[in-house]
Amino acid sequence: MNESPRLGRPVRTAIVGLGRIYDLTILGYRDNPDAEVVALCDPDADRLARRASDWPDATPFAQLDEMLGRTDIDLVEVLVPSPLHCEVVCAALDAGHHVNVQKPMATTVEEADGMIAARDRSGRVLRVMENFIHYAPLRELKRVVESGEIGEPAGLHMKMVATGQGGWDVPWQTWEWYFEMARRGRGILVYDDGWHKFSVARWLFGPVREVMGWVGQTEVGPGIVIDAPSTIMWTHTNGLRGVFDITFAPDMLMRSDYYTNDERFEVTGRKGFVRVNRCTSRGLQMPSVEVYADGQMRTYHALDDDWASSFRTQTTEFLPWLVTGDGELLWDADTARDVLAFQLAAIESSDQNAPVQLS
Repeated sequence: MNESPRLGRPVRTAIVGLGRIYDLTILGYRDNPDAEVVALCDPDADRLARRASDWPDATPFAQLDEMLGRTDIDLVEVLVPSPLHCEVVCAALDAGHHVNVQKPMATTVEEADGMIAARDRSGRVLRVMENFIHYAPLRELKRVVESGEIGEPAGLHMKMVATGQGGWDVPWQTWEWYFEMARRGRGILVYDDGWHKFSVARWLFGPVREVMGWVGQTEVGPGIVIDAPSTIMWTHTNGLRGVFDITFAPDMLMRSDYYTNDERFEVTGRKGFVRVNRCTSRGLQMPSVEVYADGQMRTYHALDDDWASSFRTQTTEFLPWLVTGDGELLWDADTARDVLAFQLAAIESSDQNAPVQLS
């Protein structure tokens, strides 16, 4: 169910969960004529009071049920940790509100199915936010691939080095959620950050039919495990194959305003390649996009490669879709379920040491 409600007026929005990702999510709401933030919700009183100063006209709530009972809310932005997504999303949908939820969609496919069922019975919109597919350099990569400039695509390679120095401060409470999820087989690199990469692969080349994964483990403290080194390979239904390599380098310095990850995306075609050299960090002073074809290299230096801009863009494109129906819903809940099944198949494959087929 992906039809726009065509509200015809600014979207009255409630934000639930006011942690670290809030700082990026609100970029698209500031000074946006399509948005009106009417409510904030978080059980942490200090955090709620601090964030409330951003929106003087919004009503603060410590309890979700109390907030969901309001009738002047169109959209609920769900920014809580992923183990709580299913509960919060279903409650918001059943209360009659549209929902935009952070990635990863859920911790299991069964939870995702429950959220989709709530969407269907409520008749409301359920969107799963994925900012990487709104990142200008990756959109340029997609344009180059689809233009035929590098010939027929022959393969996709994504690389991520998770480093430990040079980025923003993440509250310890957030890390606790990450580490608890890792103990449940949902590691920070393959499950949480990996959602971005699996989404990019799905966005570029469509559904996946088979996955083979090797998910490693590196202990960084008592009971704290990082799911790397890891390598995941897959085949899309169109026959194209992809690889995602993950390395953990905790002593490496990688300058960043956000997460300290060295990230690369490269599509090789039959006559050339196109690659994106960074997303969240700026440790490597290289052009954000490079295209090699017919023996010549073309580089892009003027694209908006600030990772935060992708958060702004995903909001400024989504809200007009709600207001007028213009544009595209990225991701709708059904496609997001495909992404979740893809990444969980990679984890299952590693556990079984065997390929996993996707229906």
